[in-house]
Amino acid sequence: MMKPETNRNENKEVAVIGGGIIGLCSAYYLHKAGRSVVVIDKGEIGKACSFGNAGYITPSHFVPLAAPGMIQKGLKWMLNPQSPFFVRPSLNLDFLLWLWSFSKKCTKQHTLNSQEAILDINLKSLALYEELNAEDALEFQFYQKGLLMLYKTDKGLKEEAETVKQANRLGLNAKMLSPIELKCLEPNIDFDVIGAAHYPEDAHIAPYELLSSLRAYLEAGGVEFIEHAEVTSFNTKFLSSGDSPADSSEPNTIVSAHYTKGAEKGVISADEFILANGAWSGQMGKTLGLKLPVQAGKGISITLNNVPNKQHAHATFDCKTPFILSEAKVAVTPFNNEIRFGGTMELGVLANQERRGISQNRIKGLLKSAGRYLPAFKAEHIDQSQFWSGFRPCSPDGLPIIGRCHPYTNLTVSTGHAMMGLSLGPISGKLVSEIITGSKTSVNLGPFDPNRFHSEGKIA
Repeated sequence: MMKPETNRNENKEVAVIGGGIIGLCSAYYLHKAGRSVVVIDKGEIGKACSFGNAGYITPSHFVPLAAPGMIQKGLKWMLNPQSPFFVRPSLNLDFLLWLWSFSKKCTKQHTLNSQEAILDINLKSLALYEELNAEDALEFQFYQKGLLMLYKTDKGLKEEAETVKQANRLGLNAKMLSPIELKCLEPNIDFDVIGAAHYPEDAHIAPYELLSSLRAYLEAGGVEFIEHAEVTSFNTKFLSSGDSPADSSEPNTIVSAHYTKGAEKGVISADEFILANGAWSGQMGKTLGLKLPVQAGKGISITLNNVPNKQHAHATFDCKTPFILSEAKVAVTPFNNEIRFGGTMELGVLANQERRGISQNRIKGLLKSAGRYLPAFKAEHIDQSQFWSGFRPCSPDGLPIIGRCHPYTNLTVSTGHAMMGLSLGPISGKLVSEIITGSKTSVNLGPFDPNRFHSEGKIA
């Protein structure tokens, strides 16, 4: 027998939909601002995209995903089943519109226009990570060891040298390294590369440690969490008679959200709502009459024991600096006793009936790439069943989507962070808190405005 619908959390001021790094950081800063908060997630808190990523905090990543050459690379890589980037064919209209919009943004001018905004928000987030690390109530690994971009080709190295020059022009420390200089920085690991770029200001964390610590802190402070609960619909109040909410020029509000949790049904009432559920933001937006252009980009990773042991024949790596195998798009992160290999970008997965399985070709491609750059890596000893996958929320212009979302006066959106979700978690959460409390925002939100996609009154 179905349980009756119950009205929960009537006294909460803010409801956060999404329990990943963006949602938890939003809850953290709102809690600090004195707001009562409830967080609801369709799965287990912190176990989606935020769980198995590389853990990078990356001021170095100031070039948007929508950059010159991406379309050409995508078409080329589609012919290689083991490539790091793959667009899964689909006739889904939302996906096709997203690809069209993405292709229009892959220009040099868009890249130049976006760099300062992306770098600024990353540097602000790095500063907030330093503050979080100093909090006695939070415990997580935080290392500012920089980031290495490793190259095997002259073409790749030359392109990275231009990025380093641009980083320096923007005020970011960066320099190119020869193989000898690379060896001096990491003497205990052998790389088969012709050179590298070093970004010393980058940092990295153990992602799930932070998420778990944030949750424990917030629960102790009275923040409520509802897991394995799917938000299905909203109660809204409209002050106009437009054909749809997006057609309205009058203020509209969200009154409550309905959810299902197994056999249970419930309602969350709140003064403010935050949409921060990552790759599913576009689908959730549709229930509110909005079209948020967010598509899922599936990534994979595997975390290996990094303590010398005969039982772990994949080899261990005594390195301190995270590094990216650049042409292969594979990120490698050392933690205390583990090392994580992650990468690939597979678009069109949610448009294809939410393909959750991990492609064996993607796994083979990642492992093969690791062996090409790291001669000591023994791919044949890897248990491939231990690979993890997650869905990154990607916007068509490569910029996060953060701000109030027309026409609702009490809806704030924070999504579309792509590979920078972990990096931008704290600043995104702080911005959400500043928006809701009416404070001056820490960065200019213009480049990240959800309403920038409007076309004839609709988000497209």
